[in-house]
Amino acid sequence: MTLEVPYFTHEEIMQLRQDTQGAGGRVHLDNCGSSLMPKPVITAQIAQLNLEAQFGGYVAQEQQLGALESVYASISTLIECSVDDVALTTSAVDAWTKAFYSIPMSAGDTVITSPGEYCSNYVAFLHRQKNDGIKIRVAEATVDGGVNIDHLESLIDESTKLISLTHIPSSSGAILPAYEVGAIARQHNVLFLLDTCQSIGQIPVNVKDIGCDIATATGRKFLRGPRGVGFLYMNSRAREGMNPVVMTNQGAAWDSHNTYKLRSDARVFEAWERSAVNILGLGAAVEYMQSLGVNRTTGQTLHLGRSLRQQLRGIKGVRIECPSAAEAAIITFNKTGYTAAEIKKHMEQQNIAVQIASVVHTRLDLEARGIDSAVRVSPHYYNNQDDYDRFLTVLEDM
Repeated sequence: MTLEVPYFTHEEIMQLRQDTQGAGGRVHLDNCGSSLMPKPVITAQIAQLNLEAQFGGYVAQEQQLGALESVYASISTLIECSVDDVALTTSAVDAWTKAFYSIPMSAGDTVITSPGEYCSNYVAFLHRQKNDGIKIRVAEATVDGGVNIDHLESLIDESTKLISLTHIPSSSGAILPAYEVGAIARQHNVLFLLDTCQSIGQIPVNVKDIGCDIATATGRKFLRGPRGVGFLYMNSRAREGMNPVVMTNQGAAWDSHNTYKLRSDARVFEAWERSAVNILGLGAAVEYMQSLGVNRTTGQTLHLGRSLRQQLRGIKGVRIECPSAAEAAIITFNKTGYTAAEIKKHMEQQNIAVQIASVVHTRLDLEARGIDSAVRVSPHYYNNQDDYDRFLTVLEDM
């Protein structure tokens, strides 16, 4: 089967692969776990490391203040928001937990979520349920893997403080209806927190159009940035009602012996101690994607996901575990006679990177569908048919 390249020419794909050090001898199909960084990202990080080696971290950071500030601008352009709405964090989970725990809630207040919510988010719900007495309401799933919008809206009442949605669950490949949920949240004047950990870089994300008040993201997945850095989007409406759960000298100024003054922008959630190396790497990743064209990169990624899902259906013994309407470049499957762990181990021995989707990560979704674990593959725009042929041949030969 010949893989069409509708968004890039063959020559452009080859150049993208030359920019990707790991794409030479290894087939990397774990981009929703951690992507391969392109050369400009690595170059930006090494340059900053060299500055830190020569001048120390403080002076090296001072020398790069302009470049560091530009990262906020690049992110704000990517997701269509004000620079004041962006904070840099160490990960998507860091961003998500800082936002969630800063929302004032007490006994009887409710959070509405979906069956696709990720484990770290749901554990936080359970934690505040135990400590603060909040209630968790889960909207019904649709038969095609989405979320029942009518049921979600019916769960809203005067106790509802938050709607929290994972845009693309890590175990299903479904793209949940964030725009529809955003409209409902605005209509009922309820905060909307969107986890874009898997969607940012895989599909276009415009927070204003979606209507979310808060969004969280990581650098290491489809943005192709480094590990150890992420960002938080929070609009002014959400910030006005927040009680930041952690306070540092980055988020507040100690303005008298007994008082402090909070920042008014989203950086109130930042920590002073952070990695300039990783932040500049994230900035380079965002700029790299923007230089290629977000619609082109995301269009190609989704195209590759559809193609791989279709080609997997032709392998004897393979059962696709994605919901019927799954469109994202995250494909889960099992093969008769093998566990997911056995397939992953065998693939690694052949220098092919895949991952495992486990019930412990998205319990509500996978448990309801009777799936304990599945192999998870997630292509990106730099993958090609040679990658697919190697992967599919190994899988078929098992």
